Amino acid sequence: MGPQCGVWRLAQLIQGTFPNYSQLIPAEYSTRCIVDVDEFKRETRIAAIFARDGSGIIRLQIQSSPGQLSVSARADEVGDNEGTIDADVRGDSSKIAFNSRYLQDVLGALSGKVVLDMQSASSQGVFRPMGEGGEPETDFVHVVMPVFVQW
Repeated sequence: MGPQCGVWRLAQLIQGTFPNYSQLIPAEYSTRCIVDVDEFKRETRIAAIFARDGSGIIRLQIQSSPGQLSVSARADEVGDNEGTIDADVRGDSSKIAFNSRYLQDVLGALSGKVVLDMQSASSQGVFRPMGEGGEPETDFVHVVMPVFVQW
């Protein structure tokens, strides 16, 4: 018989106060955008190809009338890409930009419809899955900080 191999794990309890994460989640929004996750993923994947050559930034433009979400990215030597998705938009038209990797991570964890709530281009975007009752679910909340860009 050969030598025995075992896996040891060690954990240590650290004293301290857990940060109050709930203050990072805004209670109000000025723009709410509801879109199909699969369409949003598709447009984000395409834009991410261009974003790789352009600092990894994906721009979202939300138009309230007609309800649309535009997903775009720029690459200096390759060109621009823009895709448009039909959306249910409540509130004001708005713009916001995210790191493509963070945006793809949150969309990869969702299915059905996704709700994006935001207050401005410089405040966090709050992503939630749409519940069956027509309201965002509260069990899953994903906060993504925006990237500051020249529009």
